[in-house]
Formats: sequence, C-alpha cells, structure tokens
Amino acid sequence: MKMIHKAFYLPILISFLSAIDGTIIFFDGTTIEGNINSVDKATVYITPIGLDFPEEILMDNIDTLKLDNGKILVAGNEVLLMFENGNFISPGEKKQKRSKSKDDYVVEYVIVPNYSLNFYTGYPIIKATSFDIYNKSSPVFGLSVGTPYGFFMGDFFVNAIIEIANYKFMDSDGSRKFGGWAYQVGLSPGIFIGDLSISLTAATGVFHEGTGFIAGGSVDIPIGNLIMDKFGHMTIIDAMEEQIENLEVRITGRSNIVQKAKSAYDAGGATGWVGGGISIGYEF
Repeated sequence: MKMIHKAFYLPILISFLSAIDGTIIFFDGTTIEGNINSVDKATVYITPIGLDFPEEILMDNIDTLKLDNGKILVAGNEVLLMFENGNFISPGEKKQKRSKSKDDYVVEYVIVPNYSLNFYTGYPIIKATSFDIYNKSSPVFGLSVGTPYGFFMGDFFVNAIIEIANYKFMDSDGSRKFGGWAYQVGLSPGIFIGDLSISLTAATGVFHEGTGFIAGGSVDIPIGNLIMDKFGHMTIIDAMEEQIENLEVRITGRSNIVQKAKSAYDAGGATGWVGGGISIGYEF
C-alpha cells in the first residue's frame, strides 16, 4: 500500500514579488517581453506585458533569455543561470530539485492501491509456558505479499495479504524439534500519517501441525524517500529514483498461536510466542 501526494504549487504570489524584467527570444526571432517569474532547466515562467498571470514557456523553444539589466540567463538554448524566488542559481550549484519545499505546497495525500513484496526476519521474544521444553529458538523468516484488493477511504485502508513463513524451535540437546512452514491469508488494516503508515495484521492458515493464527502491528517507514532526500543529488541514486522511492522498511511485532501434536513428551493443544522483527519491502 502506497501513499503518494499530489502537490499544488503556489508560486504566483512569490513570483510577483520577485519578478524581473526580461525578454525571451525564440529560434524564429520572435520575442516576448515581460516579468520573468522563474527559470529552471525545463521551463520559464513569464508574465507578458499587458497580462496579469504568468505563462509557462518550455525551454526547448527558447534560444535566448536576456534581462533588461543585461544579464543573460539562457544563450543558445543552454541555461546559464536559473532564477527562483528572487535568487540566481547556477545549474552547477543546484541540480534541478526532485521535490519543492513544503512551504511552497498545499499537499493532498492519496492512497494508491498496489502490490507489495516484503521479506521479513524476526526473533521470538516471549514464549508461552507450554512451549518451555523448546528452549532454543531460531530466527523466523517470511515473505509477505500485499494486494491492492480491499477497502480504501481517505487515509484509512484495509487490504488482503498472503504470507509464507518458516519457524523452528528445539530443546537444549536438539533431540526434539518444533517447526516448519506456515501458509496464511489475512487482512491488514492501517492508516497513513504523512508518509508513514501504521498497520495491523490478522491472518490464519496452515502450520506444520495444523491451523494457526497471527496478530500484530507494524510501522512502515518510506526508506526510499529518505534516501532520495539525503542522496538524491548523486548521479547513481538519481538514475534509480523510481526504484528507490518504492523501497520501505517495516518494524513489526507479532503474536503467534499454533497447534501442537500429541506425543510422548507433549500433551498437544496450542502454544505460541511473541516476536519482533524487521522487513524490507518493495511497492510495485
């Protein structure tokens, strides 16, 4: 489950206050004179003489952009200087921003249902007393698939999940073992708080000795966005922006209830454990 945001850029007031006079010259020699509101690598916003609001001019159509004070911002279709909020910026000093400042946006968050894949590893922290004979624990490994099928309203969502997990316990000398594979389906309700999401998990399915049930909660951290914010200026990171932004890290706590088979040393019934772990996921 992914939360994206639609951003509505509000530069008009700022651009009016910081605009400078200049002239755009196109390849065919025609010109537009007016107030230059902003210049970046892709576009120029200019308020032509006689108009009240800025127009967007694609950089691909511009040969030259010259200010009335003689400063040249674009020459031969090459951006020499960018202009933003009253400041001149060299393209070498500031790579075109991946995202604008929060102060420049009114942000509306939108849930986009999608598939996700999470690789989980954790460790049992608390075991039921009926599980005491198995005093050695191994890490739990699992794979969880989130689906776009469910209910979505505002920041709240409930989606269907499929999980496969492997768990193993044994006694101190290794003669008695309890463990195997678990195959489960369930639901994961949650809510977004900004870019973070807090979700619950409830699933049931087949464990190695019969049916079982898990319940837990997790906090999803959009690690991909954090990487881009910190290292997005690096060429190799910027080239993989779409893939990196889809990464997430999930901190998880879970309780597990499983059946036990009757044996000479075990009365059967049910047992369980509470574990904590972390998963790395990818949003498709």
